[in-house]
Amino acid sequence: MIKIGLTGVIGSGKTTAINYFKELQVPVYIADEKAKEIMQNHDNLKEKVKDILGNQAYENDKLNTGYISEKIFNDENLLLKINKLVHPVVKDDFHNWLCSLKSNYSVYESALIFENGDHKDFDIIICIKTPIEIIYERLKSKKNYNRKKIDLILNQQLPQHIKCQRSDYCINNLSIVNLKSEILKVHKKLQR
Repeated sequence: MIKIGLTGVIGSGKTTAINYFKELQVPVYIADEKAKEIMQNHDNLKEKVKDILGNQAYENDKLNTGYISEKIFNDENLLLKINKLVHPVVKDDFHNWLCSLKSNYSVYESALIFENGDHKDFDIIICIKTPIEIIYERLKSKKNYNRKKIDLILNQQLPQHIKCQRSDYCINNLSIVNLKSEILKVHKKLQR
């Protein structure tokens, strides 16, 4: 099976791309969603997260994502500690998931494929790239993020042009039609 890593900075359109792969019946693994699920359900991990971030990391025994993102994006040391704790568990979960598949290829989505050194685990890397002005607009309207928060998050990620240089495919997300067209081209190549 061909393993594809799909990456891009926050707000670039990775979710839209993943949803289109799903429409094409391609198995997808969304690392951020899985990390949250694992942090919520893995008791041993919960305790370690609380040790790092405090009991407020869980509110009424539920993952407090607002609190966690506020803490880790304002303190690079905390971000590194949480990533070091959660990333290996997500990686193991991904490999277990892969073993259960019967497909030509699968797609793993994460903004941090290069930052975490995961690019070595994939046969192909696809980067979704979007003009920065659109990213700011998108994150302000969809997530109500202000420019400062967006910049904090973007500063934790490699710039788009570097992600694209390191990727096998760089898809410019200028429109949904263009994005789907480019994904379909890749999909057809992989179906051969």
